[in-house]
Amino acid sequence: MTFSDLPTNWLTRPLTDPVLAANAVDLFVTAGERRQGVLAALICDGRARFRTSILLDLPRDAPLASPKSCIRALAPLVPVLQCRPDGALILALGRPKPDPPSDHDWTQAALQTCQAASIRLLAFYVATPTELHAVPLPTPPPPSPTRPIRPRPPCPPPLSSRPLASVGPSVSGRLGGGTGC
Repeated sequence: MTFSDLPTNWLTRPLTDPVLAANAVDLFVTAGERRQGVLAALICDGRARFRTSILLDLPRDAPLASPKSCIRALAPLVPVLQCRPDGALILALGRPKPDPPSDHDWTQAALQTCQAASIRLLAFYVATPTELHAVPLPTPPPPSPTRPIRPRPPCPPPLSSRPLASVGPSVSGRLGGGTGC
């Protein structure tokens, strides 16, 4: 599996195919980012097709073994992702080496954060310089007809109508080769 295996029409195909999703993750999480530590968010539309990626650098002083880093890294993305109730997300933890107990903890933290925010998490990957694998997600329970649906908070105005400083100085990340939202 490598990004060079991506078909030319991959942008029109849903990333629900694990092989296609893994190749897309491999494209956006470089070997250098894996050595340094990064959390990549591949943002998809309602049909699970890739739209854009955001790479969030993990703080150097935070241990990669800490799933609290996952929650902190996702915090600025949650309000943005909630504005697209039909969207989906693939997360990938880039790290120097595998750590199965920590990988499981990261997956659980990502899953809990996404579930609490009503964000559909398609997959969680761990990418090291030598390997890339999906950490299994539990099957979500079917929606209950008696469970009330929480209303989403109103979306903020577009960035073009807000001063740039309001984006938030605590976000450290880079946008990656998206096709637009």
